[in-house]
Amino acid sequence: MTQPSEAKNPISEITGTTRVVGVCGQGISYTLSPAMHNAAFQSCNLNYVYVTFEVAPGFAQAAADGIRGLGLAGANVTKPLKTEILPYLDDLTDEAGQIGSVNTIINQSGKLTGASTDGIGLSRALEAWDVPVAGSHVLILGAGGAARAACAMVDQAKAASTVVAARHRSRAEETASVGHATTVSFEPQEIKRAIQAADLIINAVPVDLPLDASWFTPHQAVYDTRYDAGDTLLMRKARSQGAQVSHGLDMLLFQGTAAFELWTGREAPVEVMRAVLEKGLEKR
Repeated sequence: MTQPSEAKNPISEITGTTRVVGVCGQGISYTLSPAMHNAAFQSCNLNYVYVTFEVAPGFAQAAADGIRGLGLAGANVTKPLKTEILPYLDDLTDEAGQIGSVNTIINQSGKLTGASTDGIGLSRALEAWDVPVAGSHVLILGAGGAARAACAMVDQAKAASTVVAARHRSRAEETASVGHATTVSFEPQEIKRAIQAADLIINAVPVDLPLDASWFTPHQAVYDTRYDAGDTLLMRKARSQGAQVSHGLDMLLFQGTAAFELWTGREAPVEVMRAVLEKGLEKR
């Protein structure tokens, strides 16, 4: 005799009162955020759903208007919207205003407030990895929104020095300005010296970089904010020289828990979210 199936959790079903949040950006089909947040909502019996919204460059205003007009509870934003969407928001948190970048939007009755949880996500990830920032010489690769958040965070954590490396000097200088950092280019001799002088290297570039493995040293910690693969080329090169390495899954986790709490006012179920992310990464 067939056993009756268990009743479905009603929160897992879409209803007329379901609140919608999601992530907006370009080329985001790889993201693990929907699985992480939907598991968290279900764990907390919250009638929310998290989806993806593909947004091309040049449509930042349309994205903001969509969040407001459709009554989304909020959203995450990623490339290319972290800076592009700023003019179309109604308010910014102090941190987001300082760094000039957002990754989280909260919609309160049509008023859109931009926040950045990237910095706290990175800080908690490094803390969990037991890698100190205070007193360290830090090199940040990249000059986008995540790099800006990283630059401000390591400055607040009292790094001994911070260097920002980017292809375009003007963007590097803009990012460096939020954290009293200096800049270098990706010209081989410049970036080689910067890598060799660093204790902690934070990569915020979403593609592989032409860096020589021999530039890394055994005393370094290399944190790659990418999580699209369990083992990036940067991680493999640094590990080959004895450096400690980590991918960006914990940063995704902790920036996600902070965003969850901004949207819902509830404490995030961290271990539920972590388990979903680890399972998702194992499948790649």
